[in-house]
Amino acid sequence: MKPAQSRSLSSALVTGMGFGDRAARGGPLRMLRHSVLPAPRGQQTRGGRWENHTKADYGSQRGNTYRNRGSQQQQRSSFFSKLTPESTVYLLIGINGVMFLVWTTANQRFKSLGDATMLTWLTRNCSTMWVNLVQGRIWTLVTPAFSHVDPMHLLINMLVLHSFGSDMVRMLGPKRFIGFYLGAAVVGNLVSAVVRGIIIPLRTGDMSSMVQPSIGASTSVIGITTLFACVFPMAQFQLFLIIPVRAWMATVGFIGWDLWRVMKHGSSKADGAGHLGGAAAGLAYYWFKLRPLIRRMR
Repeated sequence: MKPAQSRSLSSALVTGMGFGDRAARGGPLRMLRHSVLPAPRGQQTRGGRWENHTKADYGSQRGNTYRNRGSQQQQRSSFFSKLTPESTVYLLIGINGVMFLVWTTANQRFKSLGDATMLTWLTRNCSTMWVNLVQGRIWTLVTPAFSHVDPMHLLINMLVLHSFGSDMVRMLGPKRFIGFYLGAAVVGNLVSAVVRGIIIPLRTGDMSSMVQPSIGASTSVIGITTLFACVFPMAQFQLFLIIPVRAWMATVGFIGWDLWRVMKHGSSKADGAGHLGGAAAGLAYYWFKLRPLIRRMR
């Protein structure tokens, strides 16, 4: 990639193209506290069955499930069995932090030395855009969920992940939670790439969105908050740390806000399509995976 092209790309990334600073500073993700949670319906009356659902991921910390499955499987799953809810969340936050330093280093190398090699590699392998998928880099459906260039964007996403992540790990277990984090990223980034790579060019004739990079953990984070709202719809958020609002109301408002942006402002810096994909992953996981389990517990 030529230096002039890299400079344009670097500028786009630094201003938050994709999941940009507009979402971080003015978006609705500032729901960073919630009240004490009620147990999911069904867990209140048949808690043992819900415990059995999560034991398999906690291993020795939550029961002796692994002891009955043979030493080989215990050895294979020992990494997840050692994770607590807090350490699982901190693991994801740590990876995001390391990747933020990598992106920052790449930008500084380009600005100070004019060397775009590292920045170009990261853009090709750690950002979502239609061109990356067409060229076969399918791993870019996952890697952007650990990538940030704007410190405020990183801070907001990690605060929300920290606020809601531990509760969801306690429910799903570390293995399922990490799997869901990655799955929500895949769905959200795929929706984002399709909208910006096919739908927007067909609707507007603007082909630039096909090579517009999108990065950030917002796809996964919104999937987690949506799943949380499905399980605990009456939990209370402190929206913007001030306004009390029920989880289901906040989620409906966020989805509506992102849908409006996709329909009316396809060129917005914040990737509303990716947000909607993450929310869809949360809704689908609840409806097809958790809801049948909770219903059986009644």
